[in-house]
Amino acid sequence: MQKTKVTLIYWGLCLFVFLALIPWIFNPTMAMHSIQVLAIYGGVVIAFLGGMIWGWDDSQASSANFWCAIGFSLLGFGVALASFVNLPASLILLIFSLQIFLSFEKKNSLYFQTNIKYANARTLITNLVTICCITSLAFLYNPYT
Repeated sequence: MQKTKVTLIYWGLCLFVFLALIPWIFNPTMAMHSIQVLAIYGGVVIAFLGGMIWGWDDSQASSANFWCAIGFSLLGFGVALASFVNLPASLILLIFSLQIFLSFEKKNSLYFQTNIKYANARTLITNLVTICCITSLAFLYNPYT
């Protein structure tokens, strides 16, 4: 099961990388759509990660964790909605949400703490997705595009 989780984490990264590269290769119209899809996809991922909290072991079940799960799901929804209004703010919110969730998972998930391969993969992927977001922000603020 752990191998499947790690494999799926890396497959999920592929779409982020692809969407972050499109702006640097294709025309500006396609670039803006690609960055918006990246932000929406990131919001969906944050909401999904928030939902994962509900599946943690019973020993980790607490009302505080469940409220955090709802908060992360709403945060993901907020990232997706913000992408229609203010794309740079949406990407910045996505970066912070990913890092905050990683920190939350490190402290509260028994699975994260006991499975080093999963923990390393989650940390690496979170940081790589953050780099994809920063790359997209760099495109948005690039004076030469």
